[in-house]
Amino acid sequence: MNQAELFAYRLYQQGLLTTSAEVAAPFFNSVGIQAQNQRAAELNVALQTGIKRSKLLTFYQEHGIVRSWAQRWTIHLLTPTDLRLVVSARQKERLPKAYFLGAEAHVRAAATAIDDLLQQEGQLTRTAYTEYLQATFDWYVDRPHNFDYAVLQVLTAQGRLQMAPAVIGQDWTLLAPPTLELRDQQTATTELLRRYLHGFGPATMADFVKWSGIKVGQVRSAWQTVLPELTPVTVDQEQLWTIAPVSSGELTAITDQVAHLTVIAASFSSPMTGYRNKSWLAPEQVRQRLWSKNGILRAPIIANGAVVGKWTTRINRQQITFIVESWGPFDRNQLEEDFDRIARFLQLDYAGFIKA
Repeated sequence: MNQAELFAYRLYQQGLLTTSAEVAAPFFNSVGIQAQNQRAAELNVALQTGIKRSKLLTFYQEHGIVRSWAQRWTIHLLTPTDLRLVVSARQKERLPKAYFLGAEAHVRAAATAIDDLLQQEGQLTRTAYTEYLQATFDWYVDRPHNFDYAVLQVLTAQGRLQMAPAVIGQDWTLLAPPTLELRDQQTATTELLRRYLHGFGPATMADFVKWSGIKVGQVRSAWQTVLPELTPVTVDQEQLWTIAPVSSGELTAITDQVAHLTVIAASFSSPMTGYRNKSWLAPEQVRQRLWSKNGILRAPIIANGAVVGKWTTRINRQQITFIVESWGPFDRNQLEEDFDRIARFLQLDYAGFIKA
């Protein structure tokens, strides 16, 4: 496999080449969708599926989609089953001391109190959460900034908390998980590794460690378990692995498709976060344009087998305009189709795009 084939096949594996996939596919392919910015996560779903926002909200309710800290301890939208899988795989880790803001005893006391209340009530609004802690602990009113997120992270790491996705005008809502029992750590890590290779392969153990945030010492045994199931792939003398073999005919067809396709993703897209070495995606000078200085991942434009630009939006009343910064050629019609898809998802009028 050469670099062009690797580039194309990874995009294919992650679903970036589809426009009408089943709505569950983006969540399954990458074990949830990175969602520090929930709207960006939803745009990535819309680009791959063509779903309307009203239907996506219905999907959240029917499948119990939650918004929570998951792989790399970053916020994702994912199914409760996948959240339990990730938390089970990471259960032997300790949250860094910095998470406790110098108030670990208070954080853990608040976590215990909220856990007890949540098991009784089933769910809590932010208002109910705050009022309960204010009534329970005198010190709560003087809590450190971000104290509440430390409480929620402690409960999430214990498998005792989920959060509902936000909707317009809604703050976070806390949910009691369907089950509090975590899976065996080694079994969960092995399954998570298979899922990663299914959606991100060909890749290496080091790639999985980077993507998951699980320490390499806890991954080695799971890797040895999965290794006999894998197919080796060599790219520029580097040994990669995939969960299933790909035929030369299929690989040629996918590579040819990417070579003639213009496609976009929203910010925080999984191709930019799923691997230790990101040179497969773009050279260093291009990656510097995609990542901001504070780590924000920009929305890429991919055309002719390469990353050729990035895009943002400007909304004025009911109209949305796209701003494109490009450093390579792209198919204007294909780009406008994707932008129009986003406008329809957001229920806004598409006002075209301009070059920055």
